[in-house]
Amino acid sequence: MLYSFRKPNYLLEKGSSRQMQLTELSIKSQNKFVQHYIDGENMSSFFDYDIHSEDVWQKRLHDLSSRPFAREELADYLSSYHEKFHSAAMQASIEKLRDPKSAAVVGGQQAGLLTGPLYTIHKIISIIVLARQQEEALQIPVVPIFWVAGEDHDLEEINFVHTSTENKGPVKQKLPQSYWKKTSAAKTELDQEKCAAWIDEVFAAFEETDHTNTLLQNVKRCLRSSETFTDFFELLIADLFQEEGLILLNSGDPGIKKLETGMFQQILKHNHELAKAVSDQQRFMREAGYHPIIESDKDQANLFYEHEGERFLIEKENGVFMIKELDLKWTNDELHTHMEEKPECFSNNVVTRPLMQEFLIPTLAFIAGPGEINYWGELKQAFSLMGFRMTPVVPRLNITILERHIEKKLSERNIPLQEAIEHGTGHLKDNYFEEQIPEEFSSVMEQAKSQIEAVHKSARDEALKVDSSLEPLLQKNAAFIQDQLLFLERTVTKRIEEKEGFVLRDYERIQNSIRPLGAPQERIWNVMYYLNRYGPKFFTTFKHLPFSFQNQHQIVKL
Repeated sequence: MLYSFRKPNYLLEKGSSRQMQLTELSIKSQNKFVQHYIDGENMSSFFDYDIHSEDVWQKRLHDLSSRPFAREELADYLSSYHEKFHSAAMQASIEKLRDPKSAAVVGGQQAGLLTGPLYTIHKIISIIVLARQQEEALQIPVVPIFWVAGEDHDLEEINFVHTSTENKGPVKQKLPQSYWKKTSAAKTELDQEKCAAWIDEVFAAFEETDHTNTLLQNVKRCLRSSETFTDFFELLIADLFQEEGLILLNSGDPGIKKLETGMFQQILKHNHELAKAVSDQQRFMREAGYHPIIESDKDQANLFYEHEGERFLIEKENGVFMIKELDLKWTNDELHTHMEEKPECFSNNVVTRPLMQEFLIPTLAFIAGPGEINYWGELKQAFSLMGFRMTPVVPRLNITILERHIEKKLSERNIPLQEAIEHGTGHLKDNYFEEQIPEEFSSVMEQAKSQIEAVHKSARDEALKVDSSLEPLLQKNAAFIQDQLLFLERTVTKRIEEKEGFVLRDYERIQNSIRPLGAPQERIWNVMYYLNRYGPKFFTTFKHLPFSFQNQHQIVKL
């Protein structure tokens, strides 16, 4: 059973009567595989450990103790990399890794602008909380590590944030910067001038508060110290979690590649078997009634190669490895040697990234979002092939932040919070609006349209007997009359919207806050909105709430 504890409510600000409360709801995942995993059904065909078992952590520690790790080399590299953050807490965590009894709680995400969607923050908090809990429970050093996907090149997924205004729902604000399509986040330079202007636009969409100027200056300070997307992300995260000892592992940094060389070569050695292991596990998953999400291909080598700043997927055919776009080819031995000489040219894909993590880090647990739980379940045979047992996969905390004014509107409109989180309020708004239309109005209007059209058709028929060339004019006249009836309908509808506008806007505000764009709050909104509105003490309190890993949806009431 996962270790948890409870503490009293916290004050948002010292001396304030406003409290931050933590409550829970039971909300089911829409992914059947994920829900079965969370419910504790037998998933031993997909995972090596049962996270619901009371002795799961002792079993994992026993397994880790039998495996060698390059702890000193990893700690040396991380210590050097983290000098730029000037954080004693980070360095203290790194030193813990040298202890042969130590372990890590790991999770990762892309390097989104302004830290990306809220679920990135929630994942980091999950990592820190579980590491802290297990260090206390197991009486060994347990460090939090966040794997920054710096080698990822899908910049379209990270180059924007959503903002909102009083009269609009979420609006995507994209950084207006051009870049090479296949350049990794860790290698893509930020245009300082354009990014600073973009940040101003994002903050202009927020309501100005006593916290705005300080927050904006701090964000721009981090920007000025950054060269790339990954730099900017890491500096903001390091600032937000400066006291927690969070270790940042940038997968796109050339320095880490030297430690990964041996694993790259093992992936190469077992390349054919690895592709088959993934394919076989996916087939088994389908037969069990689940849906794989990894797009696997037996011709993929499951590794990327960087050429002149861009990443290309390595493919294989008849024992030859190649990049078709570049007309590059290697034999197995040539690629093996190339990995030894230039490991910084190679990077992982969705299949090999978890394997590389397992190779590098003595991982006690992996914190996973719903999609990750699904695709890690596709990799059990791949882990086994490489001589690993898949680390316990722990669902990250799912959190909804409930602002006081939104909670008040939920109460006024008699809307259950669970309903708003699971389904939003768009359908309730539509239902309410329909109820305001006079009961007979719609049927009377439809009857009027039908009867008038019938009378007009009779008139058209008689007119055509006089002159058949009048057909276009008559049809235009008929359409004009129907348009007038539509105008009447629209006028009535508009008057209802004006009359009920206050109530209808309440439904919209609830939807935009809790389930924007029909998605969970944490997938759309960014932490900067809350930092701007509630200040730094909000975040200090938020990240120290007594969250529990009992697979309940966490509600943070502000």
